Amino acid sequence: MLTKKAQYAFRALTVLARRQQRAGKEELPEWMSAREIAEASPMSIKFLEQILVELRSGGVIKSRRGPHGGHALSQPSDQIVMAKVLRMMDGPIAPLACVSLHYYERCEDCAEDDCGLHRMMADVRDAQLAILEHRTLADLTYPT
Repeated sequence: MLTKKAQYAFRALTVLARRQQRAGKEELPEWMSAREIAEASPMSIKFLEQILVELRSGGVIKSRRGPHGGHALSQPSDQIVMAKVLRMMDGPIAPLACVSLHYYERCEDCAEDDCGLHRMMADVRDAQLAILEHRTLADLTYPT
């Protein structure tokens, strides 16, 4: 299940992606303040500001100060992979640490080679990654 943090991050990124798309077609700045983002997709501005800091640290957005500043995507929306953002916000995608590709931890009391749950959750992880590693932020702005 997505946390509220991940949901807000994807909503904010969708707002920025749509702005980026319109800025390329119109005389519209691509930069948006946190307040503008929160107004475009209603959410807590304090929580949003924390999320924007993490997205900037992760290289997904860029920020600048000043009257014409704000936040913008650091690259085109079709290059921002959903799995990267999800890991940034929520950590492991895998349902169990023993099947995680990036956050692996061995189970203390389980023989992974003989564990049916391990095998099943590895399949669940693979199914999720088959989607999340091949979908981008642009997929949230257009019908599939």
